[in-house]
Amino acid sequence: MRFSEYMRVAGFCAGVFFFSGTEVFAQRTLTGTTETQQLGMAAGAALACGAGQELDDFELIASRIIANKSPSHQREIEELKVYAEEKLRTYNMQRTSPPEDCATVLNSFRNMSIFSSTVYSDGTVKLPDGSLLKPRKK
Repeated sequence: MRFSEYMRVAGFCAGVFFFSGTEVFAQRTLTGTTETQQLGMAAGAALACGAGQELDDFELIASRIIANKSPSHQREIEELKVYAEEKLRTYNMQRTSPPEDCATVLNSFRNMSIFSSTVYSDGTVKLPDGSLLKPRKK
């Protein structure tokens, strides 16, 4: 699968069910990847292509969404590990045998709907559809 196809899947994930505000870690898209894996794919390719500050912004939002959707601290740790593993795998793939040129990768990355989210100081995330994803209660 070409990277643009991965990015379309990640964009679909971020734009459609990712922001639904429900826990969907166990759900998979038609390609068989979880939303956490898709976030990791986007981050890994963007890192390999030098996304810079945009990647920092993406990871801030993604980490808060993962944390807020996790039903427990343990589950959050597990999901962050999945994210990191997928980020590394996709980074290595983009660096060693790029399925897509970096200009295309960065263009797709910059246009992901996740960048329309807002993270508040209490950890709440306002999603592009206007819904709020609040931190789990301790």
